Amino acid sequence: MYQTDSLQQNRFGLLNVTTLKLIAVVSMLIDHIGYVFFPSVRLLRIIGRLAMPIYCFCVSEGLIHTSNRKNYLIRIIIFALISELPFDFAFNGGFKLRDENVMFTFICAILGIDISEFILKKSRSSAATVFSLVTALLFAALAELIHTDYGIFGVVLVYVFYFFRSFPVLRLMAAALFVTVTCWGNRELYCLPAFLLLAVYNGQRGAGFKYLFYSFYPVHLAVLALLDRFLF
Repeated sequence: MYQTDSLQQNRFGLLNVTTLKLIAVVSMLIDHIGYVFFPSVRLLRIIGRLAMPIYCFCVSEGLIHTSNRKNYLIRIIIFALISELPFDFAFNGGFKLRDENVMFTFICAILGIDISEFILKKSRSSAATVFSLVTALLFAALAELIHTDYGIFGVVLVYVFYFFRSFPVLRLMAAALFVTVTCWGNRELYCLPAFLLLAVYNGQRGAGFKYLFYSFYPVHLAVLALLDRFLF
């Protein structure tokens, strides 16, 4: 059963994980259509900014509630690999090693969290705490080094959502503050309305459609790449 603990339940919540993901999917699709076909239409890119905070939030929720983190990570790795060619052809016009799709960002975040928590389970000493923090930061830096989509920003946003999970109000405030400070003056700041949607998250999974959401990412990128190549 997918259910948050009593600290995370929101009796005023209207949106479950499935609904949040649907909003993120639509936002992402609008953004990518704008990027590929209508780069001068700023509104499409602004609407698209809603997607990333929601996806980062859902990754943190997935980590919190999954019954098998190993399988959860393996699924994301598989779809990261499947998505890489469609990502490259949609956004780079062909295969390029310099940029990696956003699934690799989430892989870095998950590994950073899992290894950090493993270290802390072994020891609660000050040295272990510092080592755990450094490990998490190294995985965030890795995302930036290999040029994953959203890089260190995406990894740290997942961290904030995850590590503040027991304090729902502080969780959103800390994440919104992080976005405001790091994105001040650029287009990513338009993602802030997404936090209003996250504020009415009700702690429920909803219908799920797990593989539909995983599959949508590579499929829509492949379709955009094909349309761009043969029709436009």
